[in-house]
Amino acid sequence: MQLTVLLIALICVRWFGTPSWLHFDQWVKPWLEAIAGKSLRNKPWLYWLIAALVPLAIAAYALQWSAHQSGFLEFIVTAFILLYSIGRDDFKAQVQGFIAAVRGADNDAIKAAARELQASPAEEELANDKAELYHQTLLNAAYRAMERVFVVFFWFAMLGPLAALAYRILRVFYSEYQARRVELNAQQVNVAAEQASSTGEDSDKQETDAQNMESSEQAPQALEASGQDQSSAEAKKEANVEAKGGDFVIDAKPLNKLLWLLEWPVVRVLGLSFAITGNFMSCMQRWRDSLLCFKTPSKKVLGNAVGGALDIDVEKLDCEAICCEMETLQSLFYRTGLFWLCALAVYLMLAL
Repeated sequence: MQLTVLLIALICVRWFGTPSWLHFDQWVKPWLEAIAGKSLRNKPWLYWLIAALVPLAIAAYALQWSAHQSGFLEFIVTAFILLYSIGRDDFKAQVQGFIAAVRGADNDAIKAAARELQASPAEEELANDKAELYHQTLLNAAYRAMERVFVVFFWFAMLGPLAALAYRILRVFYSEYQARRVELNAQQVNVAAEQASSTGEDSDKQETDAQNMESSEQAPQALEASGQDQSSAEAKKEANVEAKGGDFVIDAKPLNKLLWLLEWPVVRVLGLSFAITGNFMSCMQRWRDSLLCFKTPSKKVLGNAVGGALDIDVEKLDCEAICCEMETLQSLFYRTGLFWLCALAVYLMLAL
């Protein structure tokens, strides 16, 4: 049944697009905040495992309950979990938007379109140099295409719907973490600016008071009181900064590790698929170089495989080249998706 659901989902995604109406992630932020207590702040592994295992347990209960009711209901719940696990946003529209921005030669639009293609906008800083920016965007686009569909379908086929859902939950958690980190940094910058402005005003006021009371015997006491008020104000502002940032300080390294582990086999299988649907010799040569590497990030390994499949140097791309290669990249992933779809259809036919 699971393979039938996978086949139908592949066809729906290819011909009808991503079902965005199923992607409700409004529960993520309040859930992460609810369990971010002081007892788990120094235990990031335990925190992220609890955060992921609870929704997975709910999904497992739904699957078990539906299986006891009827096969059709189990089919619907399984399809729902798989479609929810597919990546967010309209990837094709984002790629076309970037190509249009590059051809329009609008630097601000190019930066904005490149930022939309990042899996997590706070994960890396976009380069100002155009060649490096194009290199980053091509790698980001390849990674987005992989994490949206291919990782989910791979683990669904290997271990079932809960494995696919686990990857999507971890990815959504990581995106939420990055968004909260950006928000926290912005709040701290604003508070620091307000503190600096207030400190400057207090300093000017202190100088004026000191000059006015130079001839008075009460000048030392007034200055001391002013200094105490200033220290009290600074302490209060520092406490406000801690209060704003203290609710989300969990380390995200466990998330990075878990995502990398789930992506490791998929990147290698996808690279091998690229050799069949792209330039075979070039892709196989680069694919072998990183086949058993356990340190290189998924994005870099995938970038090497994409560069081999397209037979290009991903670090040397100009304006015309990036537009051409982005369109070719879409075709490469489309052909690879069709290859997997045909392979799955043949397997189902043989199994019957």
